[in-house]
Amino acid sequence: MPEAEKYPLYTLLIEVTQKCNAACEQCGSRCDIHSEEFLSGEQILAALRDIKEKIGAYTMLNVTGGEPLLRRDLFEIMTEATAMGFEWGMVTNGSLITDEVIGKMRQSGMKTVTVSLDGLRETHDALRHLPGGWDRIMTALPKLKKAGFLDHVQITFTANRRNVYEFEELYRLLRPVGLDSVRVSVMDPIGRGRDNAGLLLTREEILYFTGLVNRLNREGRGPKIVWGCPHYLGNLLDGRRFSCFAGIYTASILYNGDIFVCPNVPRRQELIQGNILRDSFGEVWRNGFAVFRDRRLPPKCGGCPHKNACRGDSLHTMDFDKNEPLFCYRDLLEAPGEQAYQDALFARHPEVSFCEIAGEEDAPRLLIEPEAFDFIRRYFHLGKKHPQSMYEQQMALIGFTVGDLSAVRYVIPCDGALRAADNAIFTNNILKTVDKELKIINNNYYGSDDRTLPGSECDNRAPMRFLGFIHSHPTQSGLQYSTGDEAIHYRMLKRYGSYFGVLVNPADATMGAYYGKELRQARLIVPET
Repeated sequence: MPEAEKYPLYTLLIEVTQKCNAACEQCGSRCDIHSEEFLSGEQILAALRDIKEKIGAYTMLNVTGGEPLLRRDLFEIMTEATAMGFEWGMVTNGSLITDEVIGKMRQSGMKTVTVSLDGLRETHDALRHLPGGWDRIMTALPKLKKAGFLDHVQITFTANRRNVYEFEELYRLLRPVGLDSVRVSVMDPIGRGRDNAGLLLTREEILYFTGLVNRLNREGRGPKIVWGCPHYLGNLLDGRRFSCFAGIYTASILYNGDIFVCPNVPRRQELIQGNILRDSFGEVWRNGFAVFRDRRLPPKCGGCPHKNACRGDSLHTMDFDKNEPLFCYRDLLEAPGEQAYQDALFARHPEVSFCEIAGEEDAPRLLIEPEAFDFIRRYFHLGKKHPQSMYEQQMALIGFTVGDLSAVRYVIPCDGALRAADNAIFTNNILKTVDKELKIINNNYYGSDDRTLPGSECDNRAPMRFLGFIHSHPTQSGLQYSTGDEAIHYRMLKRYGSYFGVLVNPADATMGAYYGKELRQARLIVPET
C-alpha cells in the first residue's frame, strides 16, 4: 500500500507566527510578543499547492501560533487556501477578536474556531498575564455563535492547580452561549509550563477532574466535553480510547518552514523531517516520518500491563535523551487505594480503634486521623463546659483523598469575627489564613524525608489540600446547619469543587459531617475516645 494511502494526512497544523500578546504560565511553548515570524504568505501558499497536488485538499488546516491574529496577512493567506478547496480553523487566545475580525473570518471561509479559556475572570487573566482577556472572550463567543458561518465553536481549558476547581462554574457560565464543544486537558511540564511545575495537578486533582468531566457529560446539560489528545488515562474517562497520531495522521509546518509533527513535541533536529523552503511537503509526508510511524515501545514500558493501549504515552512528553516518558500515568492508575491507606494507618496506630458516625450508605467517608482528632478534642473541649468553647469556634480541615475516602491530617484554628454563643462572622481573612497555613504545611511536607501519606506503603506524594471546616454550635441540642452555614457551604463548594462541613456540639461531644449541594450527611470516621 502506498504510504500516502496508508497514512492519510487528516490534520495539518500551520504555525503562522510565534508572536503572542500573552505569556501564559501553563503554555506548552515559550511564545511571546518578541518571538519570530519567518514565512511569507506566498511560501505558505506554495506549500499548500504542493499538498493539494501530492496529497489532496481533504486535509483540515489548523492555524495556530503564537497568536495567529497577530499576523496581518492571515486572512489573505487563508482566503487563498479556501479557494484551493481546503477547510480550515484556528486556535486563538480570543483577546483580539472584534466585530471586524469576525467579518474577516466569514469572508475568508473559516469553518472552526477554538478559543482558550482557562478559568474564571481573575484566574484566567492572571494565568495569561493578559488583563481584560476574559471579558473580551466572553463578549466574542456569543458573537461568533450568532454570526452563524462557523461549523464548530469550541473553547479549550487546560486544567492546572489554580483553575481546576473553577471548571464546573465556568462550564455553567458557558451554557447559554451554545458552544459546540469544550475541549479539556491537563497542564504538562513542557515549554513555559516546565518553569511553573507548581501548577501541575496532583493525583487527587486529576481524579477529581476526570470524574467531574464524566459527571457533566452524563448530565448532558451543556456542550459535550471532549478530552484533548494527551494522555493515556486508562478507564478514567468514559468511552475514551487513547492514540497519539503525531506523524501518522497529523503533521505541522512550523513558523520557520520546518516540516514536523505536533508543534508541542520537542523540536530536536533529528526529528525535523524537512523544510518547505527546500522540500516538497507531499514527498516528505510520503517518504519521511519513519521515526514516528515505526515508533518502538520504550524499554521502561516493557512489562507494563497498559503497554498495548498506551504505547509510551503522548509523544510531546517523551524524554528523547532517555527514551522514556517524562512521567507515567501508571502511577495515577495503579496508585494505592483505600485499603492500602487504611492498612498503613492502622499499622502506624495499632492502639487506636475507629468508630463511624452514621451517614448515608453511598456517601463519601471523612476520616479524621488520630493526631488531628486529638487537637480537635482539646480545642473544642469535647465533653466539657469550658469558657473557651462556649462561643462558636472554627477550624480548617487539611488532608487528602484516596478513592472515596478523604482523610484529615491537620487542623488549623481560624475563628470568625464577632464571635457569640450562636454566631460568628465568616470573613475573607479566614480563607487567607487557610491559604497561608496550607502553603507552610506543603513546604514542610515536601521538604521532609517522609513524604508518604501515612507510611511508605502508600506513597503518592500528593500535596495536602483544604477539605472543609469544622465549627461548633455550643447552644444547640442537635446538629443543624444555620442559614449562614448553608451559604458558606455553597460558597466553599463553588470555590473548591468539593467540601465537607463538620458540626460539633462541644458539651455533648456530638459531631456530624455534610457534603455536596444537597447537604447530605457524610460518613464521619473518628478515633474512639
